[in-house]
Amino acid sequence: MNKFAAICIVATTLGFSANAQISPEAKPASAEVKTGKPVKIGYTNVNYVLSISPASKVIQKQLEETQKQYMKTIEDKNKELEAKFEAYQKGQATMLESIKKDKEDELRGLQRSIQTLQENAQEDLRKKENELVKPELDKIYKAVNEVSKANDFTHVFNSDQVLLYAEEQSDITDLVMDKLGIKAPAQGTETKMDEPRVAPGPVAKPSPAPAPAKKTGSKK
Repeated sequence: MNKFAAICIVATTLGFSANAQISPEAKPASAEVKTGKPVKIGYTNVNYVLSISPASKVIQKQLEETQKQYMKTIEDKNKELEAKFEAYQKGQATMLESIKKDKEDELRGLQRSIQTLQENAQEDLRKKENELVKPELDKIYKAVNEVSKANDFTHVFNSDQVLLYAEEQSDITDLVMDKLGIKAPAQGTETKMDEPRVAPGPVAKPSPAPAPAKKTGSKK
């Protein structure tokens, strides 16, 4: 008996512990009697299937286009901040204190708007990614269910998240890919399995905050 099967037997036994406490004389029913067939456990890698699906390239392209729009806006705002800060530095020596304060407040406000824009861009990209990926995940989960039923699997785990050990013969990933019409990449082709390829890259960061000029003296 391998370690994975032993873990599953322990989990099945623990699942009936509550009933045993309520009625000590009652004997826990086996999984085979309860389901009408023996337990058959399989696993697949949903993230891997998603990453090599044709839809992943389409999703990636859409996310990159959206990201470029945000980055262009942030870049323009950064240039505006840099230009105004440079003008402020050149003219601060002759500025009245009230004008200098207004300029400093304007620079700080512009920087805050850039930071807010960046945060909103990152959040919007995450939402857009979820919206684009969800239909593809639904297709994958549907294929997993169909393959599991067709091959008499009673339980199927996602190896990305909870699987610690299992024999290779329990892997149904190829069956799921066949169901979806997805071809496995050629050997030697690098494929990321830990995270989906559709994940958007980081949004450009705003320029450092301009430091307010030190007062050289007060006018009476």
